[in-house]
Amino acid sequence: MNQMTVYQTNYSGLFVGETVADESPLEPGVFAIPAGCVETAPPSTWPDDQWPRWNGFKWELIQKPEVQQAVSPEEKLAEFLAQNPDVMSLINAK
Repeated sequence: MNQMTVYQTNYSGLFVGETVADESPLEPGVFAIPAGCVETAPPSTWPDDQWPRWNGFKWELIQKPEVQQAVSPEEKLAEFLAQNPDVMSLINAK
């Protein structure tokens, strides 16, 4: 069975990586391309502050999205209480 390299994107069109599409056993020359994949290769290199995004027609380089750091529930609560002192006063009123 033949395979072809395709390029996976996420729901926003951002490049995720390479994968393979398998040739159909019933239709030679026709490949089953996984969802979210495109046949056109992204740029081979790009600046550190940018990332390839498939816009539906071609790859474009966009500002690299920032990944938010995971915050624990305790940190979220402390931040919320710091921003809402009236809630903290209600808790302390018991």
